[in-house]
Amino acid sequence: MEHLKENVLNKWLSIDFAYIANKLAFVRETIEVPDELIFNTIRCLDYETTMKNSPSVNYVITVIALMWEYANREKFNLRKIIVKFLSRIGYPTSAVIADENFDKNNCTFTSLDSIIEQLLATLNQERNSIIVQDKKFLLTDFQINIWNSMDTEKIIGISAPTSAGKSFVILLKLLDKLCKTKFDIIYIVPTLSLLNQVSEDFAKMMKILNINNCKIINSFYDNTKDDENCVFVLTQEKAISALSDANNKFNNDLILVADEIQNIERIKEDNDERAKVLFDALNEFRYKDNVNQIIISGPRIDAIDQTGESIFGEETKNITSIDSPVLNLTYSVYENKNSYYIKQYCGLTMEPAIKEITDPSFIKGYGKSRYDEDYLQYLNKIACGLKGQQNIIFSPTPQTARKIAINLDGEETDIAEINELIEYYRTTVHSNYSMCSTLNKGIAYHHGKLPDHVRKTLEVAIHNKWISNIACTTTLLQGVNLPTQNIIIRNPHLYLSKNKEAAELSNYEMANLRGRAGRLLKDFIGRTFVLDESSFANTDGYEQMTLFDEATKELPTGYGERFDKYKGDIENVILTDTPLNNEMLGYGDLVSYIRQSVLRYGENALTRMNNVGIQLSKEQVAAIIYQLSELSIPKEICYKNRYWDPFVLDIIFKNYPEEVPTHPLERGAKTKLDRMLKFLRDNDKTNIMYEKYIPKPLQMGNNRGLLCDLCMLWAKETPLAEILEKKRYTREDDFSDQIEDTIRILQNIVSYNVPLLIKPIFDIKNDKSLFVPSMQSGAYRQVTRYLIGVGVPRECAFYLYSKFFEDYKEEKKSDADIENDVSEVIQSHFDELPYWIKVQVEFMV
Repeated sequence: MEHLKENVLNKWLSIDFAYIANKLAFVRETIEVPDELIFNTIRCLDYETTMKNSPSVNYVITVIALMWEYANREKFNLRKIIVKFLSRIGYPTSAVIADENFDKNNCTFTSLDSIIEQLLATLNQERNSIIVQDKKFLLTDFQINIWNSMDTEKIIGISAPTSAGKSFVILLKLLDKLCKTKFDIIYIVPTLSLLNQVSEDFAKMMKILNINNCKIINSFYDNTKDDENCVFVLTQEKAISALSDANNKFNNDLILVADEIQNIERIKEDNDERAKVLFDALNEFRYKDNVNQIIISGPRIDAIDQTGESIFGEETKNITSIDSPVLNLTYSVYENKNSYYIKQYCGLTMEPAIKEITDPSFIKGYGKSRYDEDYLQYLNKIACGLKGQQNIIFSPTPQTARKIAINLDGEETDIAEINELIEYYRTTVHSNYSMCSTLNKGIAYHHGKLPDHVRKTLEVAIHNKWISNIACTTTLLQGVNLPTQNIIIRNPHLYLSKNKEAAELSNYEMANLRGRAGRLLKDFIGRTFVLDESSFANTDGYEQMTLFDEATKELPTGYGERFDKYKGDIENVILTDTPLNNEMLGYGDLVSYIRQSVLRYGENALTRMNNVGIQLSKEQVAAIIYQLSELSIPKEICYKNRYWDPFVLDIIFKNYPEEVPTHPLERGAKTKLDRMLKFLRDNDKTNIMYEKYIPKPLQMGNNRGLLCDLCMLWAKETPLAEILEKKRYTREDDFSDQIEDTIRILQNIVSYNVPLLIKPIFDIKNDKSLFVPSMQSGAYRQVTRYLIGVGVPRECAFYLYSKFFEDYKEEKKSDADIENDVSEVIQSHFDELPYWIKVQVEFMV
């Protein structure tokens, strides 16, 4: 039987190989699916799902997926056997794809022929069924394990392939628990895109389950009712900011979820603040007594239980699965001795299958990195060959993503909503915004420089399958679920020309990327197309024998490695009052961390630091306490600025002479901002923080003045389109680059970096000023800041204000009044809103 199983697998894979090679015009072959293959496949599946104690889930999924794709479904009623076999192995969820009459409301499949078979299938499905608020859901065995463990375990670590459905079952179980008891949820995600997605997933499921006593919040918010549960969906920056504010504590019983936990990997580096912020936030929750449960989750993490135990100091339940409900196949183009080949990689086979490409004339740019006209024509031919499916084309840079989207062929859209979206972008971004020309042919690009309202609405269009091809950067690796059947990637380079800072996709990140092809309940098969295999084989971290295997990752759980490396240097500095400076390369952030920890926790910092790998003696901590006791600056101000060296903050406290603006509309506010930046730049003790937060191009010449202009326009609620219209773009050859660079400056530098840089001055001079909060949100009015704070994109918030709140007397209103009034207006006028405004506020209705 094992020989027959292998034979059946290889035949199905060869059929898919021939189909794909034909589709891409690499070869011309006839494809046949003999009846005997169907019969032998059913024999093998029946044996695998009944005779073996531990059936190979991946084998069953692979063979079923390929048979469903290529068998004659009019001749063979495959639905019934697929439902039967998948129910046996605990994957009834995947069978939904095969049953077009599946009853979503009652979660039941169409009846099978035999009463006995129906009964057996029902029994198998019942063990995978759960009920929440009288609504039934089907889960996989893996998901059931998570579901049950969330009833009994305090700390759970979950590791599984991207498409395993771990986030769905976590969300569902959290809501099930919310129906029975009162607590708050803190759900930490790495990016704004994922924040939007998770918030919308919660909102949709709460509507389905008719849960009304729950509020979804995207920033710390202290205006909740006693009978109300809160779901805080936060980036790590917002979470640590709330934890650092003495007046804003999460005091109710909590469940903490940290999704995409693999992002703590880069705490090994001194220049990745986001990884450190995530790690520090998790470490803070370790010491909160009101955290009843902690769940960490990520794709294919080695020993995730050890990660949990190291971070939180308690035994962690390990729930790991290597099985994916979606078959992932990788096809790669390979050159050898002037001949080109296409290879097929499958996780169940030892060696890739190989076919020689009979007409390689259109293959261009192999072994190179430039995205020139020849290569773009080749890429376009590949994308056209995959017409009829959604394709994500991985791009090394935002500029290249846009270039790819512009150069791909597509048919002019006749979808009314897309035409409305194009006009919406022209009005709210720029009349010549490049996205408008690509959307017109059903193509888009997705990267970190998209305005918030563009990102949110674009992702809706992609989910609605109104977009066929999406050129995308590494934003795809951060857990954003863009539904797609195919991923196309040229090489692992995250650059166009190599320099000492050039980065590569690791084999783990590549496995993550490939896992984005095909989604649970949507697809049986996801395919990745690699257009230059040699570029992977020649990159560190990739081995030819395991080139496209499902790589796993072991995560660091502290700062110990770097502390040990620079221990002597660190110990010499921390025993003095020497401020952080540019000579502390590789360890300066650890000096600040140690000082902040000792300042905050005193002698107790010894244990806390030891738990993250920083081992100091009692005598050393006592010496640090003594040095810190000489500070003039109040401790509370240092607590609010935890990534600043207290001795640098003390210099600002002693030396900054001027008052700060209380409001962005205040006369002279821009001049005061300019003087703050000049002080921080010119003082040799604070300059290190100025250079950290202000990129070099913005430090030069008149650029500080231009940066101040952007800061003021943003804080004064100037619409994005008006800001871009005011800015003069002089070089038409890179007009689009300049627009997107301005957007990046506004969203990253103006609303994030500059506020972090000037915040200590405001905490010292006037911590009640609205200037910094206005710059962070891009709004100064209470209504617009409330809307942005709960997750409405800035430009959408301005639309709602102009439509409904121009005459609203907000200065006489409390925060609770504004929340109630805004919610009431949006709910009462929701149906009359334009479609693309609706999709941005529907979570509030």
